[in-house]
Amino acid sequence: MGEFERFTQTGHRFNPKVSIWKKGGQISFNQGAMDRFQLKNYRNAILHFDREGKRIGIYLTNEEKEPGIMKFKIRKTGGVISGKAFLEYYSIDYSKTKTYDVVFDQENNFYIINLE
Repeated sequence: MGEFERFTQTGHRFNPKVSIWKKGGQISFNQGAMDRFQLKNYRNAILHFDREGKRIGIYLTNEEKEPGIMKFKIRKTGGVISGKAFLEYYSIDYSKTKTYDVVFDQENNFYIINLE
């Protein structure tokens, strides 16, 4: 018979989510996404947009000399990308903070946010 493991992570959220913040257009991974996808080891991001499908694709990397590279800043509560220019370029509304599910697309090595 197996052993019981005590759950001590009360007050935490574990579903991987990404928020697009009204303040500054920041794209923020919650701690659930950071843990599930082991994102703490990345330092940079490249953003992509699927106009037809209304999806954001985020490629995380440690490369530093790629076109379109942005800093992926690790915070206590998650990871943050300054996405204001990206959001404005693609006319993605960030007038209100919104939270989305995030999934990992293994084939393309992208973290996908469906905006619809």
